[in-house]
Amino acid sequence: MTSLPYADVDSSLRAIAGKAEGFGRLAIGGLHGPLYSVTSLSDDGPGSLREGCRRTGPGWIVFEVSGTIQLSSYLSVNSYKTIDGRGQRVKLTGKGLRLKECENVIVCNLEFEGGRGHDVDGIQIKPNSKHIWIDRCSFKDYDDGLIDITRGSTDITVSRQQIERRQAQA
Repeated sequence: MTSLPYADVDSSLRAIAGKAEGFGRLAIGGLHGPLYSVTSLSDDGPGSLREGCRRTGPGWIVFEVSGTIQLSSYLSVNSYKTIDGRGQRVKLTGKGLRLKECENVIVCNLEFEGGRGHDVDGIQIKPNSKHIWIDRCSFKDYDDGLIDITRGSTDITVSRQQIERRQAQA
């Protein structure tokens, strides 16, 4: 029997914040913030992932539901956030996550699939972002890129990803 990812730390939800490796190893995400539970697969509104990401201050976002979230626009992630998909199967389609001028973000155990259009990526890490850890996600079938790290962003680890069928044109 194979063990689940992070089986050695599952007794303490926030212990993964200390498990990052590489340049993003100092990322703490929402370690010191309140827990926010995603209870809706809607793009926006009460209990949605977008509402959790929009909240100010540190936050640790977990999912009480499995399924697909169809994003009609990029989901902006603020500094000091953890989006923790462990324990559920959550797929983001349409658009993806945008981390712009932020720091200390952890994204783990999410699926990204089917982004269409110019400059549509699964995750965009934009100017001057730092201390980011993207771990154990899957990316499939985006027109532009899967993970786009640009313009002065530093101290980022992208680890243990599953990547399929990138559609970008030369």
